[in-house]
Amino acid sequence: MNKYALIKLSILSSIVLFNSGCVFNFFKDTPKKIESRKVMPTSNITIPNFKNIATECSDDINTVSACNKGRIKPTELKPKIITQIGEIHKLKSFQGEPITIIERKNGYIFPQFKNRVIILEMFGKNCSHCIKEIPVMNRLRQKYGKKLEIIAIQVDGKMSPLQAKAFIRRYHIKYPVISGETATNLQYNIQNTYGWTGILPFIMVIKDGVTEFSYKGSVSSQELNRDIESII
Repeated sequence: MNKYALIKLSILSSIVLFNSGCVFNFFKDTPKKIESRKVMPTSNITIPNFKNIATECSDDINTVSACNKGRIKPTELKPKIITQIGEIHKLKSFQGEPITIIERKNGYIFPQFKNRVIILEMFGKNCSHCIKEIPVMNRLRQKYGKKLEIIAIQVDGKMSPLQAKAFIRRYHIKYPVISGETATNLQYNIQNTYGWTGILPFIMVIKDGVTEFSYKGSVSSQELNRDIESII
């Protein structure tokens, strides 16, 4: 190999080494670019629940709200079973228990629950005042045992048996709950006899067929317990 060829080879080798060094340093010193990842929104899944509780309760009898169902209209009434005492209401709880309520002039008779003080409550599944009183009712039932029974009528819209059972489990209700749709006549009688305007909850305390106390709207547990103790 002549001198000229050696010089040419040396120059080419230097260029290659120089370029290789530039390429290496470029990847070594330049930070890597990380592409941002777009998070796609998850699909909207509707899960049945009872969290929409009582955002608009009103004690104004002229305002229909979550805690005011309004009055029962005569057109909503069902065929009646009338005796000399009064109408007989053949009802059934969501838990499957048959419950008979017989009207009297100043109260109601409950043949299945003889010798017990009865709390008869109109309540709504979307009424916050009503929901807050469920633990109170459970405690009263536990405290008085077989001396007391609580019967609740759910009057705020329709509930399927499946929805009702889920509601009862969710709030640990320990007493019978009846669909208001099956008890419109009873509600109408309470409305006309005791001046119930649809405000919820509406609670009646009944002993020996006589209504001893009634409460429109929320009532304190102390007051309710005191009144029950006075007659039990």
